[in-house]
Amino acid sequence: MSHLHSIVDTDLHFSINPITREILNESEIPKNLIQGDHDSERFSFSIPRYIEEHDMSLCNKVEVHFINISAANKNDKSADVYIVDDVKLSPDSNDIIVFSWLISGNATKYAGTLSFLIKFKCLTDTDIDYEWNTAVYSDISIGTGMNNGEAASNIPSDVLEAWKREVFGDLAEEIANLRSAIVGVETDLQMINEGGIV
Repeated sequence: MSHLHSIVDTDLHFSINPITREILNESEIPKNLIQGDHDSERFSFSIPRYIEEHDMSLCNKVEVHFINISAANKNDKSADVYIVDDVKLSPDSNDIIVFSWLISGNATKYAGTLSFLIKFKCLTDTDIDYEWNTAVYSDISIGTGMNNGEAASNIPSDVLEAWKREVFGDLAEEIANLRSAIVGVETDLQMINEGGIV
């Protein structure tokens, strides 16, 4: 079963300039993610509804195209497309469109940089009737993370068993005693019920 989290992240908001097409960090602080972050950060965006008289709210596909490049080896890259699913008019103004990007592990695979741009498209079936792109934003750093999962799985099973006995040995005996006591109580209750005693 899927484990769902609602992420509301108000610390970083970007606005999009319709003339220069620049993506501007409205929070005025740099945003740093950590390698391995997954669905735990959400970037929010706003853009004017009308750009050169085109109603951007009519765009039925909005995509974030991103690339994460390793600082250690520029050949290590993770590129993907995020399909935006929450485009709407701002609750504060019918002239502003708002949406967000939930950052996945594909965007934080490598310690290094994260760059992205946003595409707005109007589609009829698969035909592109209109497409508008922002400039590339490149001011997000991905800090070095740590994952010891592989190291832990390399521990010999006999060592793990010894630790388990050491940590849970007394607890296992206590659990066995509790189970015996529960069985005894259940037997007594059954005898009482069969004897007609309530």
